[in-house]
Order: sequence, then structure tokens, then C-alpha cells
Amino acid sequence: MTRGPYVGRGLLGIAAIVVLGAALAEMGATREPCGEEAAVSHAARLEAFAFMGRHEQRVVTGAFRGGDAVAVMGRLEVDLREAEMEGDSAVIDIRVAMGRVDLRVPDHWAVSSNLGPGLGGASSIRTARPEATAGAPVLTLRGPMLMGAVVVGN
Repeated sequence: MTRGPYVGRGLLGIAAIVVLGAALAEMGATREPCGEEAAVSHAARLEAFAFMGRHEQRVVTGAFRGGDAVAVMGRLEVDLREAEMEGDSAVIDIRVAMGRVDLRVPDHWAVSSNLGPGLGGASSIRTARPEATAGAPVLTLRGPMLMGAVVVGN
């Protein structure tokens, strides 16, 4: 049996995928908090990341300005109920790939969604609350979802 001219390239591709996966796993492992409790952030900008696991973050600030939330084959839970917006609006850029992002927001915030689903991506978004007034702060969610979900509640 003779070997084809592409056997070496196939093995090189497999090795590259394994190295990339190990690098991504290491990056996700170093960014996760230790322990069972949710990490508490007092920063004005949200920076949350979950890779092949679960990450919980609670934001406690009086000047929330938005941020980034990324879930890759994992679950990210962000609690914003103790945060107050700086100004009238804030934007959270969300990227989901085969994962889930759960956001808990205060009752008086209005939520707007500009999320782009792909390949069966689904979202359950609370767009407006009856008790939210016309001058309520607006949280805008934007970004791509690939086989994932974003759930907003209180």
C-alpha cells in the first residue's frame, strides 16, 4: 500500500487543531475565577468570559457603561441588578458560540436587542417592562450568536 501525497498535510492539520484547542483551553482556564461564588466586579465596564465551563459575575457599580460578554461552549451568568447606568444607555457586546449567556437586569431598565442568530441560535429577550418609564435607562445587546442563547431576566 502506498501513501498519498497529502498524508503529511492531514497530520499537520490535526496537530494544528490540537495545539489551538489546548491554547484556547488554557486561556479559558486562566480567566475563570476560583471557588463557587460569583465574582464581584466594581468596574464600570463588564468583561466576562466563559470557555467550556460556567462563569458567574455580579456587577456592583454606580457608573455602569456596558462591556463585553463571551460564551464559547459554556454558560455565562451576569447579574447587573445592583448596578446603575452612567447616562441614559449602555451597550453590551455579546458573542455566543454553542453556549448561553444569562443576564439579570434591574426592573427599571429597558432592554433592546440587536443580536444576530445563526444556525438555530435562539434568544429570549425582555424588550420592555410595563413599569419602565419613557426616561428609563436602555441596555442594548448586540453581537453574533452561533448555536447559542441569550436570556434576559430579573
